[in-house]
Amino acid sequence: MTTQAAKPFPSRGLRSLSPREALQRTAALACTLPQDGQPRCSGQVHVGIFFDGTGNNLANDFDGPPPEQRKHSNVVRLFQAHRVNPSEGFFAYYAPGVGTPFPDIGDDGQYWGPNRGSAFASRGERRITWAFMQLLNAPHVYVKGTALLPAERANHIARTLGSTGSPAMQRRSALRYWQDQLSAALKGQKPTVTQINVSVFGFSRGAAQARAFVNWLFESCEQQGGGYTFAGMPIRLHFLGIFDTVASVGIANLYENEVFTGHQAWADRNMRINPGVEQCVHFVAGHEVRACFPLDSVRVDGTYPDNAIEIMYPGAHSDIGGGYAPGDLGVSPVQGDFISVITGQHMYHEARKAGVPLLAWEQLSAVVRDSLTPSEKAIATFNNYVTASAHGSGSVEALHKAHWKQYLSWRFKHRIAYASRAPVTSANGAQREHMCKSQSDFMLRLRRLGVGGNPEDPTYDPKRAARLFKEMHRASGLPISRGEQELLDILELIEPNELLPNVEKLFESYVHDSVAGFMSQLDEFDRNGLGIGKLRTVFKGQH
Repeated sequence: MTTQAAKPFPSRGLRSLSPREALQRTAALACTLPQDGQPRCSGQVHVGIFFDGTGNNLANDFDGPPPEQRKHSNVVRLFQAHRVNPSEGFFAYYAPGVGTPFPDIGDDGQYWGPNRGSAFASRGERRITWAFMQLLNAPHVYVKGTALLPAERANHIARTLGSTGSPAMQRRSALRYWQDQLSAALKGQKPTVTQINVSVFGFSRGAAQARAFVNWLFESCEQQGGGYTFAGMPIRLHFLGIFDTVASVGIANLYENEVFTGHQAWADRNMRINPGVEQCVHFVAGHEVRACFPLDSVRVDGTYPDNAIEIMYPGAHSDIGGGYAPGDLGVSPVQGDFISVITGQHMYHEARKAGVPLLAWEQLSAVVRDSLTPSEKAIATFNNYVTASAHGSGSVEALHKAHWKQYLSWRFKHRIAYASRAPVTSANGAQREHMCKSQSDFMLRLRRLGVGGNPEDPTYDPKRAARLFKEMHRASGLPISRGEQELLDILELIEPNELLPNVEKLFESYVHDSVAGFMSQLDEFDRNGLGIGKLRTVFKGQH
């Protein structure tokens, strides 16, 4: 199996299912149909757990702003689409992103300064532990109407087990203890829980938390008869839906020297997709290269697990998972006019097909349905890009290189007049300055090769510059360093004459310059001298 390229989006939004898909969906949704309200002797519990991305927060991004300025992520959209009816066994739990307030675990978003959660994923483990407490609570609420672990108790446990001084052995022991408590509390009670169905969603570091949560869950379950039990009840994890996984826990991969990879603490050896997951769907960004945002692919070395698919979409990190406000960085000026709405609706359909109890399209509130409905313009521009690019399947690195080649070629093609073109001219003052710096840093990166002339000269040829550099080193007998080779690779990607108008249109209107957008927090170029002149680091199951 390989990473798949995104396919054109259906213009009507809801695509038709094949006969086989229809049968699969019917079977998967059979137990999620509304009940008749009569008491039951037994039933199933459905739990959806949603981990939001770094800096993303439902209260801040959806509840706070006026509707036209909302910037909530796809995790929030899917959380809002999930069916909730505790008396019938349907539960949904949402964890705000690291770097934002989460009172339920004692996180005010200001731990050792406001950027510690954003920079180091601090208190991510508390969020994972809190999710376990909710998984313990759901069957108890379904059967007895009350939580096994009330909010204050769950808060205390999350803060204790989620601290840096809490070893994995203590976590495993505590989770097994509370499973025993749940089992004892439900013994002989009606309705009997015949099965717990779990689905987990996440974006960015929330996707990393989702992957860690899943691995810890299976670690705490018991295998029995070809399946798993949790507190003595059969459990299945039927869907893991994740957007552009970035761990960056602890010291991130800023300098790309492989000394620090951002897989400390709870992200260490917890990123592989557990074989107990029935289906994992991972959407990844084709136009993200920030050093602090390396991708954790679902691939393990050269092989994709049988239970996972990975699809690369055009766009930067938050173009895939959501989180930009309308007009940020000069693109996507209105609600619905985002690539992220396309990926959000795609994940909605994948989850529904897998049996996740998301409300049917016609049952969604108008607000939620609108938030999952891309504009006609976004659909048309996206589809035109996909058709013009004609990217096939391949390794995640090869697909990323193909997407990034087009973007670099576009930035190079318009290097002289970049500041007077869209999207720069549509950005606000501070963002416009950052976008111009991102471009000037790109030119400085190319200039550091030292041969071939000035990259801002209209006659400058990147491939010729790379060729001259290689010839000089060959003649001198000097080796080419790793850093020099990486720069040569970038120069050799640039092909402005191959750009098609439908490719340029997507960049002008929909793809955010995430390097520029990040400068208000960290100017990566000032630290590592790379900026956009690099390829994305991809981890493949090493952690």
